Amino acid sequence: MGERAFGVQGIGYDAGVRYERDFESNPHWTPERARRDMRAIRDGLGCDTVLVMATDAGRLLETATVAREEGLAVWIQPRVFDVDPERIAENLELVAERAEALRLSKGDVSLNVGCELSLSANGFVPGGTFIRRGLALPYVSIALPLINWRLRRFLARLVTVARGRFAGPISYGAGEWERPDWSLFDAVGLDAYRDAANAWRFAGDVRHAVERHHRAGRPVLMFEFGTCAYVGAAENASEAANVLRAGADGGMRVPMSLERDERVQADYLDELFDIFGDAGVDGTFVWGFSEPALTRSEEPGHDLDAASYGVVAPIADSWLPKLAFGTIARRYGGSGRAAPTHTDERRSP
Repeated sequence: MGERAFGVQGIGYDAGVRYERDFESNPHWTPERARRDMRAIRDGLGCDTVLVMATDAGRLLETATVAREEGLAVWIQPRVFDVDPERIAENLELVAERAEALRLSKGDVSLNVGCELSLSANGFVPGGTFIRRGLALPYVSIALPLINWRLRRFLARLVTVARGRFAGPISYGAGEWERPDWSLFDAVGLDAYRDAANAWRFAGDVRHAVERHHRAGRPVLMFEFGTCAYVGAAENASEAANVLRAGADGGMRVPMSLERDERVQADYLDELFDIFGDAGVDGTFVWGFSEPALTRSEEPGHDLDAASYGVVAPIADSWLPKLAFGTIARRYGGSGRAAPTHTDERRSP
């Protein structure tokens, strides 16, 4: 199989995040489907680690348990959107306690205290929802020093909460604009998206960040990177899903003119793997395995999967691998073979 590409070879797994009140990212989650997916992540992709994210603490920990039973190391990341910091801290108390119980019983469990909290939580960037705060971010650059000061204070509180209940490694998923105090954490966690605006400096920024943190003795993990599978997605990367729109029937749509192109996604991952490898990144987590609410369709305007970061395309209660699946398998040493495209609810672990 050759030399490993990275010390940690991972992918993000969405077990169900409520990004908005009326949007559930994994509406048909079951433990059986999670187990099928974990086997594909382990064998087909060649991952040794998975970053599990969810809003509901019970589902988050149940999915993490399935991953450990399938032999994958786990980073657990609670994602509670559009609530005050106090609610996030309370939720982390519960998650950290359960994560520690899982770590003690099954080992290889780490805790990621949050993802881009200056946007996902209330009170840092103006706006009533995660999406509105994201849209406002480019216009509040003058306030970033204050935003980061508040974020660092909050992260210090979360680290105290986590370490009081969890004895394993702790990190955080930081957006490019965020400046955590990494001395509080066991590993540096970055969300790294190359787009048209930062392409000229992206590789250099990654290399300098890795060198700086390695001098301080901290490993660097890329907790998020990826793009969608349509023409033009690589130039927008972190905002590529913004082509999704509400349809007249209450569902979602993409532009009729959107041109599906899985090669865009596959090539983007290949290029970032090269950049991260050259820079000496310690671990990579592709975003992501699947976005189950964004289903595949041949009908123009209805192919929501084209605007998904998933490397498999949801179809009914199953999925099919996209070209990016093979890219990851080649990089990580997986078989490249997908799991059966049906869900056998009767299959035992």
